[in-house]
Amino acid sequence: MMNDCRKNIPPALRRFRRVGALSAAPRESGFLLVRIAREHTALFRFLLESYENLAYFTALEPKTALLKLAFSPHQRLALLHTLEKMTQSVPFIVEEWPFARNSSK
Repeated sequence: MMNDCRKNIPPALRRFRRVGALSAAPRESGFLLVRIAREHTALFRFLLESYENLAYFTALEPKTALLKLAFSPHQRLALLHTLEKMTQSVPFIVEEWPFARNSSK
């Protein structure tokens, strides 16, 4: 009967994410771009929130659903792994943030 219940769960939610050790808060956020069909934005938000709010997003272009993901840089690998798992439930494309930061102060 457990197998019947698991069939109704989106693939990205079937396994739990391992929680790593806590580290110091970063001074800057990391960013990625996500291109997704507008009708999939709500499911994308739901799945992203289900991973303990690993990142959040804002719509840069609401009509074309170009999203800017903000996340903690030390969680980049975990986020990329999560996004890869999420593509099993909703189609989208992840791109690097095109604007380089000026690291000199």
